[in-house]
Amino acid sequence: MTIGISELQKNISIFKNLQNDIEVLDKKSNKILAIILPNKKHKTSLTDTLAGSLQHKTDMKVDNLKDAISRAYQEEMSKYE
Repeated sequence: MTIGISELQKNISIFKNLQNDIEVLDKKSNKILAIILPNKKHKTSLTDTLAGSLQHKTDMKVDNLKDAISRAYQEEMSKYE
């Protein structure tokens, strides 16, 4: 697949489901500027991969986020009293 720079700027979302190599072409000079390869390593998103990976680092259970932030802040501040 070959695309121009202006098409690339307009349709940056084509990288989400990239299956084939893409050549970025300068239409004025008719030269290939770059070749973009699909990422075959990560089939799932990085966020999904890392989700919950730090759960074992804490024993604090969070029901209310504001309360958890308040407790964590008070615990940190108590170190400096």
